[in-house]
Amino acid sequence: MRKYPIILIIDDSKVFRSFCHDIIKKSVRLARICEAKDGVEGLKLYVKYRPDLILLDYVMPNLDGSKVLEYIRKNDKDTRVIMISAWKDDQTTINYLMKLGAFSFISKPMNRTILMKVVTDALHQGKITSNSNRISKSVVLSEYYP
Repeated sequence: MRKYPIILIIDDSKVFRSFCHDIIKKSVRLARICEAKDGVEGLKLYVKYRPDLILLDYVMPNLDGSKVLEYIRKNDKDTRVIMISAWKDDQTTINYLMKLGAFSFISKPMNRTILMKVVTDALHQGKITSNSNRISKSVVLSEYYP
């Protein structure tokens, strides 16, 4: 049982990973944040850390986000996965990803408020509904988050 969340960001854009990392680090105290540049590296980090939350890009080289999501759902029902994409934000794609087991979908570009709303919702729902109860204490937001 861990006290604070582990968050994995899987995206081929270094700029986007840095954006998410910086925003989350300022807003969620004591979270451990890991980053992967593609789906293959993301799955390796997923297996190693078993994160509580994953921010997952839909379109990536080597292994796309839907395949990563399918693998995670076959092995883990508790980890919350937020799908992100700048390219595939049509309703059919969103429905497909939600059916695969995504917690939510966010279109790029996004602002800090939208990102943190979805992240905190996912972390809190994971804490409340998770059978494994991997987060034993509530997520503590810093004073930067309204």
